Amino acid sequence: MSTVIIIGGSVAGLTLANILERYGIEYILLEKYNAIAPQLGASIGILPYGSQVLDQLGVEERVSSICERVETMQIFGPGGQCLSTEPGFGQLLADLTGYKFSFLDRRELIQALYENLRDKSKVHVSKELVKIDRLDGEVQVTTKDGTLFKGDIVVGADGVHSQTRLEMWRIADSEDAAITCTYKCMFGIADCPEDMPKETGFKSYHKNRSYLCQSGREGKFYFFAFIKNPQKTVGRSIPRYTAEDERAVVDEYGEDIIRPGVTFGNIYKRRRHAVLVPLQEYVLDRCFYKRAILIGDSFHKFNPLTGHGGNSAIEDAALLGDLLKEALHKDPHPMTTTIEAAFADFQRKRRPRTKLLQDGARSLQAVEALENPFLEFMALRVMGKMSIDKLAPRFAEVCSPGHILRYLPGPSRRGVVARDEDIVAKPSQRALSATVVWVSIMASTVGLSLFAGRHGRIQDETGTLSDMLVLLLQLYTFMLTVAVNTLWTVESYRPSCFLGPMHSSIPYILACSVIGWEITLPTYFILFIGASRRGSFYYPDPRAIDIRAAEFLPTALLITYIPPISWALITSGGSPAATRWAFTAAHLTLPMVTHLGLKLSKKDPPKSNVSELLYGHRDIPYLLKTYNLIIFAAASLHVLILGQVALQSPDMNTLAMAVFPTIGAQSMALSLAIMVWCFFTSWDLHRTCIIRTRYVFDLCYFCMSFLTLGPAATLMSMWKWREIALENSRRP
Repeated sequence: MSTVIIIGGSVAGLTLANILERYGIEYILLEKYNAIAPQLGASIGILPYGSQVLDQLGVEERVSSICERVETMQIFGPGGQCLSTEPGFGQLLADLTGYKFSFLDRRELIQALYENLRDKSKVHVSKELVKIDRLDGEVQVTTKDGTLFKGDIVVGADGVHSQTRLEMWRIADSEDAAITCTYKCMFGIADCPEDMPKETGFKSYHKNRSYLCQSGREGKFYFFAFIKNPQKTVGRSIPRYTAEDERAVVDEYGEDIIRPGVTFGNIYKRRRHAVLVPLQEYVLDRCFYKRAILIGDSFHKFNPLTGHGGNSAIEDAALLGDLLKEALHKDPHPMTTTIEAAFADFQRKRRPRTKLLQDGARSLQAVEALENPFLEFMALRVMGKMSIDKLAPRFAEVCSPGHILRYLPGPSRRGVVARDEDIVAKPSQRALSATVVWVSIMASTVGLSLFAGRHGRIQDETGTLSDMLVLLLQLYTFMLTVAVNTLWTVESYRPSCFLGPMHSSIPYILACSVIGWEITLPTYFILFIGASRRGSFYYPDPRAIDIRAAEFLPTALLITYIPPISWALITSGGSPAATRWAFTAAHLTLPMVTHLGLKLSKKDPPKSNVSELLYGHRDIPYLLKTYNLIIFAAASLHVLILGQVALQSPDMNTLAMAVFPTIGAQSMALSLAIMVWCFFTSWDLHRTCIIRTRYVFDLCYFCMSFLTLGPAATLMSMWKWREIALENSRRP
């Protein structure tokens, strides 16, 4: 049986040791310190996707007994003003994932992992790595005291200053220059100030710096101060800090108010342990070489603001443990090529996720440190006051892809958000090349509209059409825009569209009155294609919209659109300009009336049961009723117009003008944009396994529906189909 040499008694290293022990894989662990869990003043937050692996290993119960739960989250501005308080933060995470967020000393977690090992003789302290030899076959590791260890695989879990990484680079004669530093951080543990609420975490925003604090057990108080450096440093130019540097930071920022009555200086004076470090950030392009691989901070390092570092280390260990078990099960003494294939699989799966977490932490730090006026506005006026239902999807986004151990019993707890691997859908980021192709196809419809606009509209031949048919064609065009506006309004309530380009339908309605529907609609679709590229768009981002808006939407449709349609029928179209104005006013009214109905609703607001309202399906009946209303009206009008055209026996030119919702090439472009949109939506749902029909059959259906029901009814039918498919695909 092959032997794995783990370098470093870190969270990653000891988690992997526990996994290998459970899997019956031989290992030894080398720790450079003379104790397995030295007190270095560090704390760690355990997120749900880390907790589920600890649960499988039997460690989570021990961790729960020594940690402090984060039940409430508060945010304070530069002057100590409270921007928001969310007492349901901890319960929300539990509802979504089955686990709460917890804080404890890093050494306590390491000690718990160590004590969970059945055979502790495989853990060796005071064994600092100095050299690795012979990565082609048998691996030899030499420690500082001259001891030689032999094995078959080396796993570097020795942190940000990884000696394993340096040895890999030395042997491979290469070095990754991706390690950068933009912020420094003072973190530590202090005596908890008086009157500090229990089980509460809080953040404080200041110009070019921010603070994260958390109350702890036994009178502890965990704190982090994130301070932006004057300039970014790279690689060997990243500074090391001294006690004098630490003192200078406190002297400069000690008066910062981190919550009413508490300053940074107050906390520092009460410190038990504190240290100032550069915040190195990186995700290596390559994390392995032959039989050596890096996990945890050796492989990737994030700003600790989001708490993903330790949890990603746990997840690294879980995935690597599974891959090693699979490789060694096939061959107890695998060739180097077999090991490299397993390592390449690890890198392929872990690098995109860790890169996403790194970028997210960096972006959040920029906001919380108020790096520029726009981010300051977003932090203090928007995000700082954001209700918890708007933040819930982001929690789900980082937790649902979390890896669990495949060869141990599953986690004991579940939330309403199923893990990615447990659902029908297979969410993944769309390839950039595919996105570019679809955007280009959609953009071509805009080009067609611009070309038609340059050459003028083709005027309708009213002499060949009855007044009734002309009126019906006007209403047909209007019904098409009603379908589009309904889609815009529904999507504006999707949590995944919050603060994005589809956040409101009103800008698009206004744009239509200026540049026309034929240009605005493809533009909206292009933005949607871009926004839906990320892997979490279809899952775990919530599908459901606010139940209050969904319930009122059918009524809003009738209130909004019956008056202008009635007026057009009574006046037989009236003045074209007046008709256009009435139709535009109706379109603007729909989102406003829907929002008013939401505010007047007696149903519970989203805060009352966030997980159910975001991930339930109570909105489905109301949305289907809305879609069915438009399908019935649009299809009926389409059939009526076809009948009128057939009765008049027009020539082919007149028939072509009647088939399309308005007259001319620009209207053809609008209909073409809807057809392309249907094709794209079906393709993207197939790509993510949300639907499993034959794509060619879908295309045939859309074409037949276009001819028999019209573009408006086809658009709503497709969106109804999509709604049901999205809901069904997120179930186990």
